[in-house]
Amino acid sequence: MKKTAIKKLLLAGGGHAHIGLLRRLPTNRQTGTDITLISEQPYSIYSGMLPGWMAGHYDLAEISIDIKALCQKAKVRFVPACVGQVIADANKLVTTDKQSFDYDLLSLNTGADTAMQWLNGDVDHTDTVVPIRPLHHFVERWQQILIEAQRSDVYHLAVVGAGAAATELVMAAKFALQGINNNHKVSLVCGDELLADFDKNFKRRVIKQLDRHNIEIIYARAKGYSEGRLLTTAQSLNADAVIAATGVTGAAWTRDTDIKTVEDGFIAVNSAQQSVSHPNVFAVGDTSTRVDKVVAHSGVHAVFGGRVEADNLLAYLNNVPLQDYQPKKRTLYLLSCGDKYAIGSWGRYSLQGRWVWELKRQIDKRFVEAS
Repeated sequence: MKKTAIKKLLLAGGGHAHIGLLRRLPTNRQTGTDITLISEQPYSIYSGMLPGWMAGHYDLAEISIDIKALCQKAKVRFVPACVGQVIADANKLVTTDKQSFDYDLLSLNTGADTAMQWLNGDVDHTDTVVPIRPLHHFVERWQQILIEAQRSDVYHLAVVGAGAAATELVMAAKFALQGINNNHKVSLVCGDELLADFDKNFKRRVIKQLDRHNIEIIYARAKGYSEGRLLTTAQSLNADAVIAATGVTGAAWTRDTDIKTVEDGFIAVNSAQQSVSHPNVFAVGDTSTRVDKVVAHSGVHAVFGGRVEADNLLAYLNNVPLQDYQPKKRTLYLLSCGDKYAIGSWGRYSLQGRWVWELKRQIDKRFVEAS
């Protein structure tokens, strides 16, 4: 009898889709499949709980998912490395430390980098201007910012960004810094409009919360940082540190790949989260962009799109039809406001309160703690 060839499934990155797949594998094991996961870190920080950790409501362990342990439970080989290059025509992935991996099926869930094109000049981003991605780098720097603030009589922090992430981060930062010293100041530089993609009632609620925290909102575009000052199109302001929550751009490895990309280095995928240029490559979350419809890069779509992508990996291995990810027209979005208070949005409906924060906490904990 002819022996069936073992298929190689390579998972690049430790994002939501791969976490979900690892959790399912112990009861949905694919016979005749060798599975490897490559991730720079042995754990994944859940971005939905990051503001709560910044504000001091969670320990780091409470917002972290042990990827290496999940791999061991699912009998998946874990490789601590960073993706350097993907040569899809040759079914090959090379890490930054020159390890080479062949695959029959590749799934990309590596996340993205923070868009920093607005920053002019040669600035050490990991020191004064801190991008929120990669998250593990941001976590290290935030802890240093708190130490600096404890040593300072007046500490100025600026957050640059106009989306939901920026508003959550700026309120979490203000709550944490006020707990150190009431003189510490936090500003939000948000460009021409804040929360442009949200309903006006939700936006109005968020702005009231920013006012409640006495956070200065600067409607101008950041354009650089020099000698302790953040430069904007309207003014310059003192800033001992700057947090950049300025959207995402494709990860560095996407600049050197033969997989079709769009926009700023995102993998072009169809409704099944499948590469439009290489059918045995799938991508999801901030790594990818849909070519058939506009789907925002957000945690909501990363989670729900990730479930479909994980299903499609198993379907591809079993030669069964793939399913489409069809985003809902309205999704529940819960935005934390620093002090165990949150605002919920569902289409044009919004609500707020401490009970909304508790609802968010329960949903987030359920995702992190799922076995």
